[in-house]
Formats: sequence, structure tokens, C-alpha cells
Amino acid sequence: MKKILAVLVTGLIAVAMVLDAYWLLLMNKGSSTDASATTTSQATTTDSTSDTTSVSSSSSTISTSSSSGKYKDGTYKGSSVSTQWGNVQVKVTISGGKITDVTMVHSTSEDGEGRSQAIDNQAEPVYISETKKAQSADIQAISGATVTYEGYTQSLQSALDKAV
Repeated sequence: MKKILAVLVTGLIAVAMVLDAYWLLLMNKGSSTDASATTTSQATTTDSTSDTTSVSSSSSTISTSSSSGKYKDGTYKGSSVSTQWGNVQVKVTISGGKITDVTMVHSTSEDGEGRSQAIDNQAEPVYISETKKAQSADIQAISGATVTYEGYTQSLQSALDKAV
């Protein structure tokens, strides 16, 4: 009986996460102008703090070249963020001044148990896709994947701070 209940609860959680991700993607398509306004305001905030991080950014850059976009071209590794389910760290690739790729260097699914792995396997691709659309760390959390979201966005923002 406990196994059946556990399977049902897990199934319901998975369905809720898929529906939430679908809703998140659907809502972002209709509000693309809001996302660009948010991105612009965040760029202003990031620019004001870039003077304090510019010294450390040159040592963290794996490769650099000039660009005319918001960020300097290169690959930047974010800080490792400790969460209750494990560490999260991302690496972001900038090309043409835009975020072109985000990869998980370390994920809570590597440290966590089955439930954490299932959540990360569904949430991380959505977070990466949303990051590419938003061109910033200003993305929305997926219900049920808040811990992953917090670690992901903190590590991503530290990488993007290096790219300014």
C-alpha cells in the first residue's frame, strides 16, 4: 500500500511540474516585452556593481574576445552554491555578447536522492531555456524546484557578473 501511495504521489508531482513548466513557457511567450524590460533594468543593476567584480573577472574567464553585446564573449564559471540538497554550479558561454549556452557543472541531482534527481532532470532544461530567452538570471522558479532554482540563479548571476 505504501509503495502504491508513493508511486501515485510521485506521479502527481511529476504531472504538476510538467503543467507548471508548460504554463511558465506559455506565459513567457505572451509577455516577451515584459521580459525585455526586466532584462534592461537588471542590466543597469549589474552595471552598477561591475566595478567591484571587474578585478576578479579576468582571472575567471576561460576564453575571451571582443563583442558588441551586453556581455563579454567567453566562458564563465559561476560560484558553487550550497543548497540543502547539494551544491549547484553552472558555466555560461557568451557569444556575440549574448548567452548562448548554460551547462550544469554540478547539480543537486548528483548529490541527492531519487526525488531530487527527478526534479532536477525536469527543471534544469527549463531553467536553461528560460535563461537563454531572458538573457539574464531573472527567470521564474518552477513550483517544486525552488531549491534548484535558488542555487541555479545564484551561480548563474555570479558567472554573468564576471562577463560584464
